[in-house]
Amino acid sequence: MSSDKDWMFCPKSGYLLSLDPFLQIATCKVSGYQRRLKELSSVKVVLRTDMEDYRRRFGLEPLVKSAVDEEMLKGRKRATVDEPCPKCHHRPMEYYTMQLRSADEGQTVFYECTKCGYKYSQNT
Repeated sequence: MSSDKDWMFCPKSGYLLSLDPFLQIATCKVSGYQRRLKELSSVKVVLRTDMEDYRRRFGLEPLVKSAVDEEMLKGRKRATVDEPCPKCHHRPMEYYTMQLRSADEGQTVFYECTKCGYKYSQNT
């Protein structure tokens, strides 16, 4: 069975070909099979991703929760802090942290009111 990704693999061993742009060849390190990169000039590689893929891959929490996020997060609780909401003064506030600046600087804390939904962040 042939696929549009066959160009990536050695036809003898099935191993992934290593591309060498200086020598202009693709080589199999197992069988020694080689083909010229010019033969691959018509190959188009298209990668598609969206924010959901990116968040899933890196385990990121959304900064603003959407209806889809709310559905995904059902049963999952954020940490709470006994602080009043700056807008409606309701207690407690949900929060989570992210390291957005360099590693030698503090983290960013994101707060969200459980009553009115007001959101803000603070660098610590």
